[in-house]
Amino acid sequence: MQYVFSMTSRMVTIAVTSAVLLCILLFLLGVEIGARMTHGAPAASTALAAAAVPTVPTVPTVSGATNDNGDAPATTTSAAVATPASSSAL
Repeated sequence: MQYVFSMTSRMVTIAVTSAVLLCILLFLLGVEIGARMTHGAPAASTALAAAAVPTVPTVPTVSGATNDNGDAPATTTSAAVATPASSSAL
């Protein structure tokens, strides 16, 4: 059985429409992939920037003590004062 393939105006319209839709879908897929790739980057850079900032340890103050300016320090609670874990072993 012999089949004759002819490009009628209807077949051309279907082919062009399919090609345009394929290009649109590929473009949107690229946009989504790009958005996901750039969405993860700021979180990683923020985490690196936060890790690079040095932290200053807080030192518990004694009641009645003053700071460098001569002002009375804010009161501290007993929960805020940390005791070393090794002191109980001595």
